[in-house]
Amino acid sequence: MRLLPALCALLAPLPLAAAPICPVDAAAVEARIADLEPAYSMVLSDISCDAPTLPAHVLLCDAVEAPDMLLWRMGRLDDLAWVYAVENATGQEVDLTNPPRDDSFIAARDACTDTACLCDVLIRHTNDSLGGTSPYPQ
Repeated sequence: MRLLPALCALLAPLPLAAAPICPVDAAAVEARIADLEPAYSMVLSDISCDAPTLPAHVLLCDAVEAPDMLLWRMGRLDDLAWVYAVENATGQEVDLTNPPRDDSFIAARDACTDTACLCDVLIRHTNDSLGGTSPYPQ
């Protein structure tokens, strides 16, 4: 009878290696944040992680506690990239403590219910904001 538990343990499926949350180069994301942050460090997320209720906000806020924080850092890059794009498009500085927000992007982001959707929306919006200087494939 002691052989049965040991046999079951051997036949149990092995855990798979954790797949990346988003198929992006995390080091490239961090490098682009480092480029933008000196000028835009006052820009904060529009998401409060005190008591998130939307699935997209919960996923992003949970990413703050993840070992690599990739999804949250992608959101950080997008926030910086958007303000950078607005300033470049208008030729005027914006209030970094209360920057204009892209309502259509926020609606698309907030409609997401899984990480695949969030990755797609963040990548697309960041690419639109940064063009060829985005760390994501165009």
